[in-house]
Amino acid sequence: HMNIPAYIKAVREDNIAEGLRILYDTNPLPGVCGRICTRRCEDVCALSHRGDAISIRWLKRYLTDCVEAKDYQEILKSEITPKHKRIGIVGSGPGGLSTAYYLSNLGYEVEIFEQSSAAGGMLRYGIPEYRLPYDKIDKDIDYIRSLGVQIHYNTRIGKDISFDDLYSRFDAIFISTGLFEPYRIGIKGEENPGVISGLQLLSDITEGKTVELGHHVVVVGGGNVAMDAARTARRLGCEVTVLYRRRDEDMPADREEIDEAHEEHVNFIYQAIPLEIEPAATGKLNFIWGKAEMVAQEAGKRPQPILIEGSRETLVADTIISAIGQGMNFTWMDGKASANIRFGKWNIEADRWGRTTDQKVFIGGDMFNRTADAISAIADGHRSARAIDKMLDPTE
Repeated sequence: HMNIPAYIKAVREDNIAEGLRILYDTNPLPGVCGRICTRRCEDVCALSHRGDAISIRWLKRYLTDCVEAKDYQEILKSEITPKHKRIGIVGSGPGGLSTAYYLSNLGYEVEIFEQSSAAGGMLRYGIPEYRLPYDKIDKDIDYIRSLGVQIHYNTRIGKDISFDDLYSRFDAIFISTGLFEPYRIGIKGEENPGVISGLQLLSDITEGKTVELGHHVVVVGGGNVAMDAARTARRLGCEVTVLYRRRDEDMPADREEIDEAHEEHVNFIYQAIPLEIEPAATGKLNFIWGKAEMVAQEAGKRPQPILIEGSRETLVADTIISAIGQGMNFTWMDGKASANIRFGKWNIEADRWGRTTDQKVFIGGDMFNRTADAISAIADGHRSARAIDKMLDPTE
């Protein structure tokens, strides 16, 4: 829980250093959150009964943008007593970075293992730079690294290091790998060249790869990845059409993301059910879809889209981008070390602290909670850090 009134007071009194210290008490990625936080706290702001809510997200951004990176250590300095215990973290997204920050401040030796060439996880590889500039991600990460946190890049657990080896080397393990396995649409023709995932597009852009999408792009999905992929394609000069199987008000993407996509002239087709993809002339693709009607369900459940019998429409596209969600991949967690971890079909069993059925292994972020946003992953990391500290140093 963030002390929002305290840092509002600091901003009001122009005490920027104190405001930054208050932010870091509960959020070690304030520069990031000042740009992409889902700001659910604004939905329940008491002032909204009399007008607009306080713009909490923009206050975070203001505080961090007012302080140069070189001044962070002086403002945030604290006495750290080494505990001579080692923590291994898998994944350098918001959950892993949060855990690393709090445990390093508690005196633990922390090492993060990251499969990509840069840290940030979905913050870097799943959000376009126009929404979250890389230098702002690096500013937050560089301060965490300055505390002695080591990050091993281009290191894949299960390939470069076995999970057994990781387990034996550290006193506790925290896993927060995010959701990087795109779901398939599940229709005929999806294997055609020219069909890619939204995450692949966003990751390729981040890595500086040349991206050729053609002129006409179809995006399937209604979440933030779909909006980011659509807006990225639009900024590359493409004509973009988003198809979503429900109504506008049902879209899970942030409303500002949807509104900005409209402002950038992205086309939307609602109540559209994907049916098939087939090759068309000159290397293009026919995306075949059908209109749906919304059928009411029992009380408390939203209407379901049901294909209207005989409905069959076609869009011709150069590229089709699937962005209907992502899942987890546990295959790297093999060997003896995983024997005491209980896996579900789609998750890993854990208590409210993120502690799995193996008392030494904790999880957090998207693979732990369904909120699927940065601030909840940061909270998971903070919570698990406290639980790990209590386990390894019960006298505190």
